[in-house]
Amino acid sequence: MILRLLRTDFKKISIGMWILVFLGPIGIFALTTVNYLVRYDWLIRQTDDYWLQLLRQINLFLTPALLLGTTLLASLFATIEHKTNSWKQLLALPIGRVKVYSSKFMTISYLLFISTLLMFIGTMVFGSFFDWEQSMPIKEIAINSFYPFFAALPILAFQLWYSVASSNQGTPLTIGIIGSVVSMYAYGGPEWLIWKWPLLENKWQIPEISVLLGIIVGGVIFITSLIHFDQKDVK
Repeated sequence: MILRLLRTDFKKISIGMWILVFLGPIGIFALTTVNYLVRYDWLIRQTDDYWLQLLRQINLFLTPALLLGTTLLASLFATIEHKTNSWKQLLALPIGRVKVYSSKFMTISYLLFISTLLMFIGTMVFGSFFDWEQSMPIKEIAINSFYPFFAALPILAFQLWYSVASSNQGTPLTIGIIGSVVSMYAYGGPEWLIWKWPLLENKWQIPEISVLLGIIVGGVIFITSLIHFDQKDVK
């Protein structure tokens, strides 16, 4: 049954959603290109590890773009059901509410993971244009590309929860946009700040801690939202 729901939700993916999936990585590399065109000499003087510097610069744009994309996708998916007034019709079917909600979460996660995969491939392609003697650090590129996705799971769980629970998408969108802006200035912020976790920066200098926190807290928020969705009438 969950596979049938997933197929149904995939059919609801609009062109605008696919544009968001590809626009995120394209925008990040466009900004990174401008950054390197303007400040290349200064950037490479800051460290002997040019690849590490590139990953740091990409991460500056990646985190707010990821959080903004998460916010928009969650809101767009919820809007589809709200505008067509299909919640009651959908929930009247002999399908568990948990499966209905989980399908939405999994579909959005799938779209975000595609963006993450594009970031991984794009980073390798982007860095290969520079004539650096250093070998390509595949592991570090994978960490910088995929870890933020898992660290951002609490934001995905929260934004989907709020977007589904609210028929007016203005407030969820506002909160998500503010969170994206906060993430740009979250370096050095408190460790409990969930918008900081996708930056992979913490006082222990262990990115896996940010990922672990994201998975655990994201799971807690997701389970809480499942319970709420299962008990509350959705209009």
